[in-house]
Amino acid sequence: MSKKFWAKTSVFLLLAIFMLHPYSNVARAQTEQYIGAFNGRISKTYITRNTRVTIQATIVNFGDLEIEVISFNVDFIHLGGNDKFNTTYTVNYDFDHRTLEPGASLTGTLREEITSPEADYNVSIYFKALDAYHPHETFGPSARDYIAAENITVSVVDFGGPSNIILGIGLTFAAGVGIVVIVIIYGWLKEKLTKRRY
Repeated sequence: MSKKFWAKTSVFLLLAIFMLHPYSNVARAQTEQYIGAFNGRISKTYITRNTRVTIQATIVNFGDLEIEVISFNVDFIHLGGNDKFNTTYTVNYDFDHRTLEPGASLTGTLREEITSPEADYNVSIYFKALDAYHPHETFGPSARDYIAAENITVSVVDFGGPSNIILGIGLTFAAGVGIVVIVIIYGWLKEKLTKRRY
């Protein structure tokens, strides 16, 4: 058996493990004949703003040419359609670390502090890579998006946001009123007890 056969077999076994693993959060995996993206997952789907999450996915080169992986990307698209809230988090690969040999795989990891405004988002996880298997006649390989997962609904909450500030003011006011009521009741009881003695 050749080394190439074992490399491809191990890649397929690795992908089978990823896709059958009960804890993998795979919304959609994409394979374009020779290049595949799989097992896109996010560590939390309920995120407190300005906390760090881990997002991962794997891209595989099934063919016999080298491919260049440009970046690993995560899109947060606002579910209400407000484009100002849309955010893309990206890890760019430098030229020394982005070549994917035939039969090899690359797991992209993004550990990012989520700064998106408080809202619900549709999250897509994907790689951008040069498609060496379908080059343009003049310009050569073009960059394409290889989607590892999409349609993952994520909620970003902000405990320091305006709604929580208003809640804090309300609770402080309620506590102040409670203290005043207790002082009044204490004074009234003290006066009653004093009158009883005489």
